[in-house]
Amino acid sequence: MRIRNVINKILWKYREKLDSYYLVVIDRLNKSGLKRIPFRYVHSVDNYYVYIISNSDLMAIPIHRVLMIENVNGETIWSREKGCKEDF
Repeated sequence: MRIRNVINKILWKYREKLDSYYLVVIDRLNKSGLKRIPFRYVHSVDNYYVYIISNSDLMAIPIHRVLMIENVNGETIWSREKGCKEDF
């Protein structure tokens, strides 16, 4: 499953549980090189960008910077390397 489809599935099917998921993206300004963004801040996604609500502004993150989606337990739901977990 493509990343866009997984993000949309979480945004629409699991709308009441958005706090249970994190988007993990490459962030060059962060010491670890990664940033975990709670899904409650994810506004939408298209073929090229994930749109994040940040301080009342809409910020676009290129979709190629998304490395994985995790749940609150640290379990990987989707990753660039392995794709999507079937039963989430």
